[in-house]
Amino acid sequence: MRTEWTGAWIVAVAAALLPGAARSDEVFLKSGGRVSGRVVSRTATTVEVDVGAGRIAVPTSSVVRIEEGRSALQEYEERAGRIPAADANAWIALGDWASDQGLSSQAREAYHRALAAAPDDPRANTALGNVQVSGRWVSEDEAYRAKGYVKFEGEWMTPAEHDAIQRERAAEAEQEHRRLEGEQRTREAEARAQEAEARAREAEAKAKEAQEASQGLPLWYGWGVGPAAWPGGPVVTPYLAVPR
Repeated sequence: MRTEWTGAWIVAVAAALLPGAARSDEVFLKSGGRVSGRVVSRTATTVEVDVGAGRIAVPTSSVVRIEEGRSALQEYEERAGRIPAADANAWIALGDWASDQGLSSQAREAYHRALAAAPDDPRANTALGNVQVSGRWVSEDEAYRAKGYVKFEGEWMTPAEHDAIQRERAAEAEQEHRRLEGEQRTREAEARAQEAEARAREAEAKAKEAQEASQGLPLWYGWGVGPAAWPGGPVVTPYLAVPR
């Protein structure tokens, strides 16, 4: 892991990664802080420091001076180089020391080396989070699986708990689906009502225009052209004799 930061962030992160480091290379910063670890490279632009859990690239422009020392990481590597592969007790002791120095990655490495020498050692197994199931050391995940648990979204739970969660989520999803369908039907009904209202207004406007256009015209206007002049005298209807 290689990370680049500047100023106070470098100091804070370095302190968190290597809280117990001593006798290490000290990179003093212009901000007043410093980074403790092992300087692994220097260039014109950066100074890279291994702090155990990762590496930090410090901008050279932020560095005041570097005082070389002996870091906890260097001491771990030197101690590890002197331990025989089959010496589980020594590896466990080194793992405990590395853990106290904040070297978590190196501590796990040492505990794994101890298990390689003594797979049933309870101290190394416990340090790595292993548990005993039926007289056999297994990882925590294996222990849960052996008990019939299932892992769901990062958590172990019983199958019944998992099924209950699935049912609850299915019910919530169905409820949400119905809500969305109801909203869609409401929007469609509103759209139809607005469309019907628009048609009614259009019909009303056309009727009004027709009424205004017909005002003041003779009644026969709509039947065609009428006579040029009405008769001046009386209209005589011939008498028709009805035979007896």
